[in-house]
Amino acid sequence: MLTRNKDQFDDDAPRVVIVSLCYWPEKAGGAPPVQQMAEAFVAAGAQVTVLTTRPSYPEQAIFPDYRDGARDRETHQGVSIIRVPAPPQTGGRLRSILMAEGLHALGSWWHLVRRPKPTVAIAICPSILAVAAMQLAVPASTRRIAIVHDIQSGLAQSLKITRPSPLTQLLERLERIALNRADQIVTLSSAMKTTIERLGVRTPTSIIPPTVDDQRIYPLPEPPGPITLLYSGNIGRKQGLDQLIDLAEQLQHQQPQARLIIRGQGNYRETLQQHAEARSLNNLHFEPLRPAEQLNAGLAEGHIHLVPQEPAGAAFAVPSKIYAIMAAGRPFICTAAPGSPLDQLRYETDAFVTCAPNQPQALADAVYLLSADPAERKRLGRNGREYVERHAGRKAASGDYLTLIAKLKNTEAKNLNHAYKGIG
Repeated sequence: MLTRNKDQFDDDAPRVVIVSLCYWPEKAGGAPPVQQMAEAFVAAGAQVTVLTTRPSYPEQAIFPDYRDGARDRETHQGVSIIRVPAPPQTGGRLRSILMAEGLHALGSWWHLVRRPKPTVAIAICPSILAVAAMQLAVPASTRRIAIVHDIQSGLAQSLKITRPSPLTQLLERLERIALNRADQIVTLSSAMKTTIERLGVRTPTSIIPPTVDDQRIYPLPEPPGPITLLYSGNIGRKQGLDQLIDLAEQLQHQQPQARLIIRGQGNYRETLQQHAEARSLNNLHFEPLRPAEQLNAGLAEGHIHLVPQEPAGAAFAVPSKIYAIMAAGRPFICTAAPGSPLDQLRYETDAFVTCAPNQPQALADAVYLLSADPAERKRLGRNGREYVERHAGRKAASGDYLTLIAKLKNTEAKNLNHAYKGIG
């Protein structure tokens, strides 16, 4: 049940503030792992506040229950939530994206300077403006952590959202300055760490995968019937989803009993549907995202999950959805160039299959092989589940963050380590 935020802290508990564009009740993108991280800190005994926006992702319209601002302050699962009024990110233009992020950053700065000093301040990138606002608002005695999911300057140029310009040069400079002023950076993979270092960032960087609730998401038996291929998440440009249109066309001729589901919302969905209709793809179905309480069952519907990527942006972003897929014990096929973050993760996990990007026959061949081998699907799914439990599950990721914070502020180490014993 949701309750009003009393805006009070327990002086004996570590105070953690998280600045993030996305948060609950959004069900896709960066919101779920940030939510799981925040709730894990609560389970460890910390007082947690999230400074976010009114939810709009991936629909690109503020959810009806939040439009009047009545829920700009509330508490969910022990996390105090403060929502900053800001327009949803519509379209793909860099200027409009930065406008929405700028209003969130400004509002977050205003709340931070007026609140009690937190023990730890965490900002999620994107947006780099959130990182800068967090640093300007809190004193040097507060431990400041930047969690980097995307490198915005590189992603914008690689996906041709914008051309090299004074604006992108300014963004890259801001990324370098803001990340160098953090006490610690957390990113998702060794390849992302290398990308950050190439920007000229020298701040110590740890690798912690996105937190996934492996108690709520767990393996279920494969469903009966024909092979179901599932993509679930944001339907945007950087996902490379045109590759799934090509795949559906290949399957319609060569494996007609298989069906492909694209589940989600985003600014590219209408275009994608038009492409599917133009090719008369009867095996391709579009669905909305499932409610949170149906997430585990929804993930289990796919015998094989699909994670296409636009190769130009693959070095600057890692799809967090893959950790939920692995937690569900399902294998997936992703398009990944050699040496990309996903390609390196494949070697670490042995939980999925990769193929060359933008090569429809290569993707179709990977689908055929995995469709015909239930034992291999089971093996890959089991490996993924074990990896999540060791590195990205609620307890594992929480322990990594708590250890990191304790190292940054030794005076809190005893309190945090004692609290961590209570995480289950």
